[in-house]
Amino acid sequence: MAPLDEAHKTRIISHMNADHYRELEHYLRAFNGLSASASRGAQLTDMTTDSMTIRTASGTTHSVAIKPPLASAADARVRLVDMAMEALQKLGLSDIRITTITRPQGIGAATFLGVALYIVCVATLPLVQPGTAAWTLLDEYFPFGGVTRYFWVVRAILVPTVVLHLFEAWWMTRSRLEKHGVETFSTLWLLWIGDVLMEGYPAMVRFDGLVEAERKKKESGKH
Repeated sequence: MAPLDEAHKTRIISHMNADHYRELEHYLRAFNGLSASASRGAQLTDMTTDSMTIRTASGTTHSVAIKPPLASAADARVRLVDMAMEALQKLGLSDIRITTITRPQGIGAATFLGVALYIVCVATLPLVQPGTAAWTLLDEYFPFGGVTRYFWVVRAILVPTVVLHLFEAWWMTRSRLEKHGVETFSTLWLLWIGDVLMEGYPAMVRFDGLVEAERKKKESGKH
């Protein structure tokens, strides 16, 4: 173990903590086997040519090996970037991060409105009583059986609808949100999950479009 020049080390630590704390969390998860929750709030506190000392939000300190060791502080940037990419690969994460959400469009917007209408139908079902205006209108205009058919349809599709949309929300988290850096239970995660619960698969398509746009932006920045 060899020390680094103090001034250079201070700049590296400041830069990593300010701009790359997520990479520090990834180091702990990929190379030290910590869980996502255990590595949260990672901050670099010290560094030598062959290791980084990282403290988490819980106050626990961990040593992450730098392999191969740095020949000098000048090697730090390239080596840390290489380690970050290796960590992403080990964790099955993407280098594209999604930090926003967009509005439903087209079929997605129609699905969103349709599910919202269905929720209203379920919520107001107890209010549809004989003698009310709703009962009269439904009995006269709802196709294939009037109000009796309306009650049957609303109840029949409740469980399949809930199961399907819960599955889509689970799959959104597993296949997209976690992979692209949307932290579970964060505000952004809640917005996307709420959208998927209402919109379903079109929300995943929209999310994929954001990923593709970010990838193209990143690729264009390399030229």
